[in-house]
This record gives sequence, structure tokens and C-alpha cells, in this order.
Amino acid sequence: MLALLRRFGELCSDLSEEYIPDPYVIAILLTFIASAAALLTGAGPQETLVAWNRGVWTLLPFMASIAVLLMAGDAIAKSPKFTSQLEKLARLPNSQFTAVWFVGFVAMAAALVSWAIGLIVGAIMAKRVAYECREKGIAVHYPLLAAAGYTSLMIYHGGLTSSVSLMMADSTLVPTAWAPEFRQTIPLSETIGSTANIVTTGTLLAIIPVVMGLLHPKDGITQLPRPDFKEIDQIVHATAEKPAAAVTADGGRERVADRLNDSRLIGLSIALFPAYFVINAWVLTPGGVSNLTLNSINALFITVAVLLWVRPMALVDQMKQSVSNISGVIFQFPFYAGIAGILTGTGLATLIVEFVGAFATPATWPVIGVLVAGFVNIFIPSGGGQWVAMGPIMLEITAQMGMEPRDALLIEMLGDQLTNMIQPFWAIPLLAIANLRARDIIGYTTVAMLVGLIVVCGWLTVFLVVL
Repeated sequence: MLALLRRFGELCSDLSEEYIPDPYVIAILLTFIASAAALLTGAGPQETLVAWNRGVWTLLPFMASIAVLLMAGDAIAKSPKFTSQLEKLARLPNSQFTAVWFVGFVAMAAALVSWAIGLIVGAIMAKRVAYECREKGIAVHYPLLAAAGYTSLMIYHGGLTSSVSLMMADSTLVPTAWAPEFRQTIPLSETIGSTANIVTTGTLLAIIPVVMGLLHPKDGITQLPRPDFKEIDQIVHATAEKPAAAVTADGGRERVADRLNDSRLIGLSIALFPAYFVINAWVLTPGGVSNLTLNSINALFITVAVLLWVRPMALVDQMKQSVSNISGVIFQFPFYAGIAGILTGTGLATLIVEFVGAFATPATWPVIGVLVAGFVNIFIPSGGGQWVAMGPIMLEITAQMGMEPRDALLIEMLGDQLTNMIQPFWAIPLLAIANLRARDIIGYTTVAMLVGLIVVCGWLTVFLVVL
């Protein structure tokens, strides 16, 4: 059985190497596929183009929030204090299996706090564990380590930054274009805090890292590239030096401007403003942590990033690197927002869900709903954006099956995240840090997706149908 699993992983990896293009090319191809589907189902060319453009500008504010979340998460994960802890953890694995398992487990656990932090931690851990293993003489397949780091994106909806759950918990985030019967809020205790989510997410956390570890190939191992190894080695063995005081070009006294740029007091004081937003939302306002929203999480991450980097210019310099790592996401997000616009504006998303839903029964709807959510996620790799497009029809079909609105959210959030493993859009920051291509990891993450599909469908059937 183990040999069969390993061979299947190698087959998927070979197919990925052969056929998976760059994420931007995938975005272009999906745009034309969605456009062709819209035209074939009755939409006119102009209607399709208008829907694409409307989708871009409609989701632009959401894109800005996601960009802030990614940048702040990247800055937190790369702060000296946080990185030093990751370095200590990276020394723990002492075999091929434990190395891959450990990267997957740490990344997935971090994603339950924040999908952005989980993604960055997964990339950093993959690189550091690969370095430590090479130091120990353990030949570990580096692309598989990175793939294990990316599995964080197939569990994040079960954690604190589930965009679908956060959207439906805040009445101000529920789309005003929805019919009134679909705009009721659903507390986080019924989604993230539900027994169905906790058990399903816990099972994924327990099983997926093990599966990834078992995929390690016996031959054809690609270790951490020598340039990356040397880069980390120089950092590890560099002598810690206190930054020299800033001086003028002619060697004169330190300028006032330089003192301000390096002032810890100024750097720390600005944290008061985002910190108050968090305190007001989670402490002063009745409801506590149940008031969790995307804005409050962003405010928390900005606060933590400011506190960890302390000096203003240190944070600014890090943010330059963070923006570089997520530039692909920022650039490609409008294209996927356009695809979301096509699916929503032409009614294509409704047709897809209704067509598949016509074959569903109360007993099969959890499985069919998960498959629908996963399929649409390939075209709209944004949990929030996807829910905007198909939320009402998912809620309606779920109600027709005699289930509660919260069940629709559970089906959506647990199904949507699975196909992130074959849709490399969110892998862009990880690939930039790991210096790999999408095709290097997708074969392995495809296996993780298939195992995850069995786990999610099994538990949702138990909780929503059997019990």
C-alpha cells in the first residue's frame, strides 16, 4: 500500500512537471474557459466583457484587504524573533519522513491562526528544514517539503481567518445585492466553532502531514539548491553585529531625520491605533472574539508586525520584500475577480450549482456540495469572492434539503479549500520564497487534495446526514 501511494505521488509529480504552466498562464486560460462557457449558455459577448470588468472593480476592496493580510503576515513570519523560533524548530526533524511531516504539520497549524502566516511559515520551514537536513547529511526532496508547506491552504477555512465564516458573521460584509432571506448573519460558533468543523479540521491536521511524509521518493531526490544553501549558511554563521549608527555622507554627526527613522519610541507608538481597533472589536464591544472580522484580523496583524520590528525603517524595508513576494497575487487577483464577475454577472455560477444540485438528495448534498465548491474554487480561488458569487444558491439548495444555513457554510468552506492544492494562485508567495515553480509541487499536493476530499466528505456526511 505504501509503495502504491509513493508511485501515485511520483506519477502525479511527473504529470505536473509536464503539463502545469505558470499561475498567470492558468489565470488567462481560465478566463477564456469561463468566457466560452458564458457564451455557450446564452450570454452575449458584450455582456460577458461587462461582467468581467464589473467583477474586477467590485472585488478591488477585498483584494486590498487580502494584500494587507499577506504583507503583514509575511512581515510577522520573517521578523527576527519569529524567525529564530522557526530556526530552532527546523533542527528537530532527523529523517526524510519526519522532515516532510514536520513542515506540513507546522504550516497547517499556523494556518489555523492565519492562512497568510501559515503560507509564509510553510515556505520558510521548507527552506530551513531542507538546509538543516543537508547539514545532517539527510537527503530530503525539497519540492516535497515545499508542497507540504502549501498544504496549509487546504485547512485554513477551519481556523480564525476563514473568509466565508467571517463574511457571514458580520452584517456589514454580507453583500447588499443578495435577497433579504440570504442576508442573515451566522455566528462563528456555528461555523468555525462547530463540532463538525473541529473534528474535520482536526482529522486533516492529523492525516495530511503523514500522507505527505509517506510520499517521499526513494530515487531522483532534489535537495535544497546549492545557492539557497549557501545563502542560508551565510546567515546562520554570520556574526551578529549591532547596526552602525547612521552618519552623514562626510562622516559628520547623525542627522535628526536618521534618528527619527530609527526611533523605537516612534515605531512602537503607532501600534496604539490598530491595537485600539482590535481591543474595541474584541473586548469593549459585546460578543468578544465572536466579533472577529477580516478588518479586526488585519488590525491585529499590523499591530504585531509593528511591535516585532520596532524601528520604523526596519519595518519599511521588510515590507518592500513582502510586497515583492506577493506581487504575483496582487497582479493576478484582478483577473480572477474578472472571472468571478463572469460567473456572477452572466448567471453561470447559478447554472453550475443548480445543474449539479438537481441530482442531489439530502443524503448526497454534502458530498455534491463539496465537489461544486471545489470546482468553482478553481475559477475563483478566493473564498470570499466565491461565496459572493454562489452563496445565495448554495443557501437555497441547502434549505431545500432540509438543512440549516450554517450547513451551507460548512459545505462551502470545507470544500472550497481542497482545490487550492491544484490551483497554484495562492502558492505564489510560497514559490517566490522557496524559489520553485508551481509544477514542482502540484503533483504532490494533488494527492493531499484527494485524501482530504475523502476526509471532508466522510465527516460532513456523518454530521449533516447521519447524526
